[in-house]
Amino acid sequence: MEREKLRPILRQKFPPQRTYLLPALHFLQEELGYLPEWALQVVAWHLRTPASVVYGAATSYTELRIQQPNWHLLRVCTGLSCWHGGGRELLSQLRDKLNAVSGEANTECPVTLEETPCAYRCPLAPLVEVDGVWQGRELASQTLEQLGGWLRE
Repeated sequence: MEREKLRPILRQKFPPQRTYLLPALHFLQEELGYLPEWALQVVAWHLRTPASVVYGAATSYTELRIQQPNWHLLRVCTGLSCWHGGGRELLSQLRDKLNAVSGEANTECPVTLEETPCAYRCPLAPLVEVDGVWQGRELASQTLEQLGGWLRE
């Protein structure tokens, strides 16, 4: 999506009021996969809101990202249930594997690993979001197996 195409879409979907800031940011995140600077500027202009307020909202919420993720996105829930239900070990093993891959190869790692403070699905702990799909009661071996497939691509 380009700047010129974004403005008419914002006009159609969101009235030019600050109260629509989070819905507009979530919409852009879903459409673009992240929130590039130019899109934040367009949202600020459309909602008649200072760019600093838009940037502050975009960087305050863990589900929003201002940097483009790599080909695959892994998010591990670090809420209390997940953390004590195996999420701590899962996150540690994923980090170790990705750090080892980054150290060995001169190419960019195809996986972005993030933490989220709570996914609000505590009975399914530990949780991992894999490319937008939450997987509950996730074992490190399952995620590492999937990760291994991505790293061979």
